[in-house]
Amino acid sequence: MNNCLKIGNRLLDGDQIISALVKYKLLEPLVGQILLDEMIKNVPLSKQELFQRLVGAANAPLPDDFNQFLIQWCQHQGVTPTYFENVLLRDLRIEKFKQVRFANQVESEFLRHKSDFDQIEYSLIQLTDLALAQELYFQLRDDDADFARLAQQFSIGHERQTGGWIGPVSLSTLPIEAATLLRSGGAGVIYGPIPVADRFWLIRLERLMMARLTSATRANLIDRLYHQWLQTQVKAFIASPQSIAVQSALPASSPAQAPAPPQISPQPTEIAP
Repeated sequence: MNNCLKIGNRLLDGDQIISALVKYKLLEPLVGQILLDEMIKNVPLSKQELFQRLVGAANAPLPDDFNQFLIQWCQHQGVTPTYFENVLLRDLRIEKFKQVRFANQVESEFLRHKSDFDQIEYSLIQLTDLALAQELYFQLRDDDADFARLAQQFSIGHERQTGGWIGPVSLSTLPIEAATLLRSGGAGVIYGPIPVADRFWLIRLERLMMARLTSATRANLIDRLYHQWLQTQVKAFIASPQSIAVQSALPASSPAQAPAPPQISPQPTEIAP
């Protein structure tokens, strides 16, 4: 009897599962994870590394009976040893793979995309009437008019609800015309009218927070590099002729093999990036 996948009240056989993978755009993620299995199969974790990840303590001594510790840890977390080996241990290997493969690219990637991490707060008035935009600009610059009041009265964007205030947001989300001015500007300086599409912007820089390469930013960049790399691998694989096909059954000469159980090496071993 063929197995089916039950989801709620639906039963999906093999053909329906294949159809669902395509329909719900899940085939590419599946391909990516299968390719990733090949990449991480030689990524070992030492007992010390594994212990540190599981207990969250860098200098904690290893238990004398490590296998018993793993059994007790699984029981405490409510997971089976099989789930631990196939899912949790795999996730830890992926994290190590990401560090080994991409950590040395973080600094250059940060410099290339620094504007994605720079944060800014600014006040904005959007108008379609150039003459009115010029009049309001002079009121703000020369007469010290209240920016929030003018924004609530005249701005045609959603920022009128906050008195023109926007942020903090990534500097890269601003139109290039405004971002270029604000990057080198000073707090309190008013710019405008700036043509942006079919509107004219009056903008005042409130605060510019230049990004630093913190541990959180470093982790963000490693994830970005990893996902870009994996997407490239998937696209290259799918583009290969006959890389993906539907067949009735596995060839008799190529029986399906169960994955080998993960090995925990006594000493950490580095892999080449």
